Amino acid sequence: MFTWPLGKSKMLLRFTVENFMSFKERAELSLIPSKVRRHPEHVIKDESPNGINTLKTAVVYGANASGKSNLIKAMWHVQQMVVIGSRSGRKIPFHPYRLDEQFLTVPSRFEFEVKVGKNNYAYGFSADSNEIHEEWLYRIDKVKDKLIFERKLTKTDNEYKFGDISFESSNDELFLNFTAKGTPDNRLFLNECKERNVSRELSYLNEITDVTHWFENNLTIMFPDSKYTGLEMEIQNNQKTTDVFSKLLNSFDTGISELKLQEVNFETELVGVPEEIKQKIAEELEENTNLLLAAKNTRYQFCKKPTGEIKAYKLMTAHINDKGEETLFDLNQESDGTLRLLDIAPGLLEIFSRDKTYIIDEIDRSLHPDITTSIFKAFLSNTTQLKSQLIVTTHETNLLDQNIVRKDELWFVQKKSNGESSLYSLEEYQPRFDKDIRKGYLTGRFSGVPLIPNFENLSWMNVDG
Repeated sequence: MFTWPLGKSKMLLRFTVENFMSFKERAELSLIPSKVRRHPEHVIKDESPNGINTLKTAVVYGANASGKSNLIKAMWHVQQMVVIGSRSGRKIPFHPYRLDEQFLTVPSRFEFEVKVGKNNYAYGFSADSNEIHEEWLYRIDKVKDKLIFERKLTKTDNEYKFGDISFESSNDELFLNFTAKGTPDNRLFLNECKERNVSRELSYLNEITDVTHWFENNLTIMFPDSKYTGLEMEIQNNQKTTDVFSKLLNSFDTGISELKLQEVNFETELVGVPEEIKQKIAEELEENTNLLLAAKNTRYQFCKKPTGEIKAYKLMTAHINDKGEETLFDLNQESDGTLRLLDIAPGLLEIFSRDKTYIIDEIDRSLHPDITTSIFKAFLSNTTQLKSQLIVTTHETNLLDQNIVRKDELWFVQKKSNGESSLYSLEEYQPRFDKDIRKGYLTGRFSGVPLIPNFENLSWMNVDG
């Protein structure tokens, strides 16, 4: 299997959110293990004296519209704010809890606790649609917290406080303070540091660099409609990657023997691509560069030659026919389940090979239950030497099995009668290890299941009377 350079190990410890979409009060998803003894191999141990151990996985259940996806959207929102940021003068995306008027003007609050190498960090912020109210970064362990920076909005300005940073020169200190003062009200200081290349200018300031790189390079979030857009490039540039990816798809009984890029005519053979899009590609595509495009479940790669000619390639799947010959299929001829695997499998290969946190909303979307279960079993049994994590939301009850996951890895989201989402762990219920968790969940013992009315009597649907 192909590998990436490991470098510093990077993991998620905990995430908290409040006043965001259906989450009114503080909700916490923790990957810090409890005293559960089963599956000790699921615990990534920190051998340092005050280190914090970490779990490899979390599985989040809940009824439709309970708030499972809102939890993942909150994580994605933070990642976008850190990596992409807000343009000066633009509104910040703001989605407060709307069923209580008092919360419509209260800032949303988010915090990630992450491990990077031997260090643990707590980074978070609170914000409304206009400005960042607070932002903070601490280095943490079991005993103490060390301030890196803190930002607070006052009536007149943003006030910054920096911890005990050993600057190499007074110019370095001035540069960091200048960056802070120049940070717009609607932009995170962490994002401003990224834009101003603080990690390059102050390379010894590891704390800010560590956390920024974690959000940018070690956190991958996939939603049901997310598309992995780098697959075409990997197929073109790395045959080993292609072989491993093809074997993975074949192991899930998709019938695919290989993935291939087939050259097609740019002018006449781009199915589902409007003429105005083709014209824009022709105008903006630079020489010796590549552009990727997805249209109606068909995926293309374009490159412009020095002669100005545009080469177009379509991603195809290869199947073996009854004569043992290879037959190519368009992606739109594959099942929804196969297309879903095409989107999530590249991330699976990464967490099988490097330290990374991979979050998938509705992992079971369009997948057979056995495939979802197999993904988890394969991940947990083959990555014991890696510090990678797999976090998912799902309805797939086959994972409610303590032979597969630990109690402290199972979570439930429940929507209360007032429309508010709450998040809690199975650990709070303390079921016996031999208890049928799946049956208990389906009968409502742990909540998180829909309250469906009795449809045997449909008299309430009569609109004529």
